[in-house]
Amino acid sequence: MFDFVMEHLLTIIIVLVVLFVVIPFLKSIVSKLVIVGLVLVALIFFGVLGPDFTESSTNYVENTIRPVVTNEIDKADFTYDEDTKEYIIQSASFHLKGKLNENTGEVRFKDKTYEMDVRFLKDIIEKKVEEEQAKE
Repeated sequence: MFDFVMEHLLTIIIVLVVLFVVIPFLKSIVSKLVIVGLVLVALIFFGVLGPDFTESSTNYVENTIRPVVTNEIDKADFTYDEDTKEYIIQSASFHLKGKLNENTGEVRFKDKTYEMDVRFLKDIIEKKVEEEQAKE
C-alpha cells in the first residue's frame, strides 16, 4: 500500500488540488457570471437598457432641437471654410458644426452637444455656401 501511494503521490496531489482549489474557484467564477447575466437580462426586460434608452435621446433631438434649428436658421450667422469644407451655423439658441456633403453634424444646444442628422438642412446649407462663395 505504501509503495502504491509513493508511486502515485504526484497524481494524488494533483487530484486533491483540483478537488479543493480549482473546482471551488471555477464555481465562484461561474456563479458570478450567472449573476451578472441575470442582472443584464432583468435590466433589458424592465426596459432600463434597450432601444428605448437610445430612442429617448433621438426623440429629444428630433422633437426639440430640430424645430429650433429650422425656425432660426434664416437669421443665424453662417461661416464656411472652403479649404476644410466645414461650416458653422450659430444663433442665440444653437451652434451647428458640420462638413459639406456629410449627413451628420454636431449641435450644441443648452450646454450639451448632440450628434444630429442634418440631411433636412442640406438645401439650406448648400444655398448658404453658395452665398458665401459669391461674396468672395
